[in-house]
This record gives sequence, C-alpha cells and structure tokens, in this order.
Amino acid sequence: MSTAEAVSTRPDTLVSLVTLYRLFLRTQITIKRLLGIGTLGALSILIGLLARSDSNPPQAVADAIDGYGLGLLVPLAALWLGTSAIGDLVEDKLLVYLSLKPVPRWQLPAAAILATVSIVVPLTALPLTVSALVAGAGDVAWAAFLAASLAGLAYAGLFVLAGIWFRRAVWWGLAFVLIWENVIAYSAGDAARFTVTGWASAVLGLAPGIDVQREAGSGGAAFVVLPAIAVAAWLAATWHYRRADID
Repeated sequence: MSTAEAVSTRPDTLVSLVTLYRLFLRTQITIKRLLGIGTLGALSILIGLLARSDSNPPQAVADAIDGYGLGLLVPLAALWLGTSAIGDLVEDKLLVYLSLKPVPRWQLPAAAILATVSIVVPLTALPLTVSALVAGAGDVAWAAFLAASLAGLAYAGLFVLAGIWFRRAVWWGLAFVLIWENVIAYSAGDAARFTVTGWASAVLGLAPGIDVQREAGSGGAAFVVLPAIAVAAWLAATWHYRRADID
C-alpha cells in the first residue's frame, strides 16, 4: 500500500469507529438504565450525608465508597451496560449484519468498551465524588473519582468481553461481582490483588489519612494494572470476535 493510500484509509477507520461508538451509545442509553443506575448513584450521596455525622467523616465516607461504590455501584453499572453492548446484538441475531460490513474486527469491541465507559463513569464516579464532598471529605473526593473511573474502565472491558463470549453473560457477571469481587476479595488472603475492586481500593487509599480494607498493592501500580485489564479484555474480545461463528 502506498503512503497516499494509507493516509486515505485513516479517516475511514476513524469514521467507522466513531459510527460504532455512537451506535452503542444509542442502544445502551435507555430511560430504564439511566434511572436504575442514577438511583444507585443517588444512594451513595445519601450515604455521604450520613457519614458527615460520624466522628471521622473522611474514613466513614471512604469505607462507604470502598464497600458500596467500588464494590457494588461501579461493577453493577458496568455489568448492566457492558454485557448488553454486544450481548444484545448476539441475542437478537443482529451481530451478523455488522460482521458483514468492511470494518476491522477490533473496532466493534473497542467501540463497545468506549461507549460503556462514557456512560458508567459519569453515572458512578461523579456521585461518589459528590458523596465525599457532602461528607466534608474533600481529600477523599479526588481519590474516589480516580478509583471509580479506573474501575469503570476495567469492568467495562471485562463485561464487554463477557457479553461477546458467553450466553446470558449478565448472570455470570453478577456471580463474579458478588462472589469474587466482594466475598473472596475480603476474606481470602491475597485474593484482592486479583480483583478490580482491590486495585481500585488501592487508588482510594491514596487519599491522606485513609485506610482501606482490601488494598491489592500500591496505588501507583493500580494506574497501570486497571487500564491493562481493559486492554487485555479488548484484545481477548477482538480475538474471539474474529474467530466466532456469527449467525
């Protein structure tokens, strides 16, 4: 391919990626999902108000963000949206139409992950940040935003992968969130280092004077580990999509 031809294909590649991204945004954003996730996010703000009356508001709200926000709110939101992104196309037998278009196979999982992150982060990270602010814990707010955003990115990759790989992925994902990411992460020794919540908690632990219960490692390492999980999930989803029999 000549240089001129290579340059001419780049805009087409970007256009197709943006088109898929917009498609997933339209299919994922529904009133039901926005209300459901928004209600869970509002609950985190209420928890922040209650933490304000604690003898140690920063630690109280950090515990709430760690247990409820990073343990339930972020993964459940990503699960609901991520598994449905490509999973709904598979269930409805519509993925075959997209697979026939002359679009690089890596773009479909990439667009699905980007769209999921674009919805999950505002609906989860922002309420958790506000939760810390209303509790009077400004030093926790920035750590909460970073932890929730990075966790949302990692979970988006994992659950988009699950949606393209498994039938009824939402149930497998729910078991993963409740059992592995919560019960085992808390109770089984060093298991936290193999969980998204453990690394997200490590970022939350960067806030001054805050202790977290399931820290997986250093907060600095989490800035590498969590995006790496998303990239690995995208690569695995692309590999599976290229080899799957789509009908």
